[in-house]
Amino acid sequence: MSPPGDRRITRRKLMAGGAGGVVLLGGVGYGRFAVGDEFEEHVAGVLGTSTAVATRLTAAARKRLGGFEYDQVAARFLAVTTFPGSELAPGSIRDKAIRRLVTEMITESSENLIYLGLREPTDSLACSGLLRS
Repeated sequence: MSPPGDRRITRRKLMAGGAGGVVLLGGVGYGRFAVGDEFEEHVAGVLGTSTAVATRLTAAARKRLGGFEYDQVAARFLAVTTFPGSELAPGSIRDKAIRRLVTEMITESSENLIYLGLREPTDSLACSGLLRS
């Protein structure tokens, strides 16, 4: 233990500072996904679809899972589809995290049609075939 006022950098201080730096950089790097449509744009890029489709499908997943569980599933998806997780995570972990979010996003046939681009993403529950144009 060093005496009070000692300004030497110990290994413990160095490791604590490094860990703090990693947390800060992680917060800055991943924090951007919490603002606006950044996460939905990322999902759209990963799945090869439009942002509107990703927004509609992620909203459905959030509604099904509830806020807290959805946030956990979304965080895992984000961790394995962005650097460094996209490069370092084992394939089985990546597949499981991606599959978990996609499974919750696409549970109904209408969502499957939206994802495939055969139906426009809307909030209406009415059958588009029964509506007059």
